[in-house]
Amino acid sequence: MIRRMIPVLGAQFTSSDFTYTGSYQWVDDGSGDFRIKFLSSGVFTPKKKLTIDVFLVGGGAGGGNVNDSNNNGGGGGGSGYTATHLAVSLSSGTAYSIVIGSGGAHGTNSAGSNGGSSSAFSYSASGGYGGSSRTTGGNGGSGGGGTGFQTDGYAGGSNGAAGASGASAGGAGQGTTTREFGETSGTLYSGAGGGSGATTGKTGGAGGAGGGGDGSYGGGLSDDYPAENGTTNTGGGGGGGCVYSTGGNGGSGIVIIRNARAA
Repeated sequence: MIRRMIPVLGAQFTSSDFTYTGSYQWVDDGSGDFRIKFLSSGVFTPKKKLTIDVFLVGGGAGGGNVNDSNNNGGGGGGSGYTATHLAVSLSSGTAYSIVIGSGGAHGTNSAGSNGGSSSAFSYSASGGYGGSSRTTGGNGGSGGGGTGFQTDGYAGGSNGAAGASGASAGGAGQGTTTREFGETSGTLYSGAGGGSGATTGKTGGAGGAGGGGDGSYGGGLSDDYPAENGTTNTGGGGGGGCVYSTGGNGGSGIVIIRNARAA
């Protein structure tokens, strides 16, 4: 497939043709194509008119945790939802607020907290839902994995899929790809957290590809291994925790823009 760039109105848009008050990364894709990855909240002000595509990822949710010794454990946190909007027109000199959704906190004998919404240019993507304090994974862009009972914990979902289920249910995913700009070749975001291995000697479920954290390992007594956090700026969900360990925190979201492109 041959791709053509929808041209910027006026001269080519460069890394010096805007200001941003937060943290960002400029990516030169060659042949006049570019992306800007907004890593923290701020205000974006272009110095030229331009037309962009926008990709948003909400913050990942925290994994759940329960402090009892009855083979209970926390479900993995759901990842941030994703959204893509094409051919969005921006005006020169206009200040556009960009909000990067925060990751949700892990549960402490409770469900994990939900992730925060990411927003830009009047569009938004919601954060994932926290893993349960007992058994089930949270819903999200990809669903968190359920807790294992006498089994290993269940894996977090990836690329819009539900979390794995067995003795307990995984969370629901959005059912569409979570790859950058919805393209098959795009970077994968929004992996969900794995469920905890609540029983002694059982491993936690793997975090979903795209930033999800692994669930905790049920070591027994005081030697449980803590769950992993979701990866920053991926919208990844945190892994679920079990009796002597904490769940993982969710990873923050991201907003990415590029010069608008058409097939």
